[in-house]
Amino acid sequence: MARQTSLSNLELAANPTWVIASTVEECPFCGFLSRDPELGKPSVPCPKCERSGSPRLIFPGHASIEWLEMIADSYVRAYARTSERKAAVADQIRSDLRRKIEPSWVVAAARNVRKLLRKSRGSQAEYKKVLEALQRRLSLESEEQARRAFPLVLEYSDTANEHCSVLVSTAALFEGLFNDFLVRLLVSRGMGNGEAKKKVAGIRRLNDREKLFERTAGATLRRAVGEFGVRGLYEKWHNMADRRNKFLHMTPGAISADMAEKAFNLAKNAFALFTFLHNKYCVT
Repeated sequence: MARQTSLSNLELAANPTWVIASTVEECPFCGFLSRDPELGKPSVPCPKCERSGSPRLIFPGHASIEWLEMIADSYVRAYARTSERKAAVADQIRSDLRRKIEPSWVVAAARNVRKLLRKSRGSQAEYKKVLEALQRRLSLESEEQARRAFPLVLEYSDTANEHCSVLVSTAALFEGLFNDFLVRLLVSRGMGNGEAKKKVAGIRRLNDREKLFERTAGATLRRAVGEFGVRGLYEKWHNMADRRNKFLHMTPGAISADMAEKAFNLAKNAFALFTFLHNKYCVT
């Protein structure tokens, strides 16, 4: 089960110690993973095999740690970029209309306008409804002010390149952790390390890697991830991978600020999830 934290996502991402604090100790004898900081001392026995006397290893590997650091950095930058954009639109409306506009209103207004426009058929009456809604959202004095604010709000986007980086990097983190886990799983079943790496590297699709897991572990990945205890994590993982693929195949709208937020929530649980899977399926 993932550890609970009272920090906000932004506070967590901006904390320089968070990523390293998310790593765990690995017993060099049996491979058991533990978060107990005392296990950093070679003299402390492993809670699984009770052996001691050798320095513990760090899990996961360096590449995964770098991915999580990149995700945290992109998340912080995405938050700053969104704040700048909201403030810029609010300042321009204040300047043009002499109306006090809170930056948070810009996001709500933009989403409301787009929602109404998607449902409309382009009639004058429906356009008038959009302006009325915008007038209410921004507390404007007249429909004329709403008409002047309309292009500024319509052009606003709360999704920046940094949001895309959060999701794409999180997908890469999960892919790397899953691949490493599959290698460990195959090795625990008697396959040589080199052969296991070659086998996993030859599988490109997530669904095919899932089938390898099911054949080797005797359980579906959906069930295994479900036992970790974070509701909907398996489905969110697949949805993130799908969005990443669509984005990389020239569909920019596949990633939104909301999707980046969901991706960061997945990234927070990544190390804990694969620690759980490793201990359950790779340690005897």
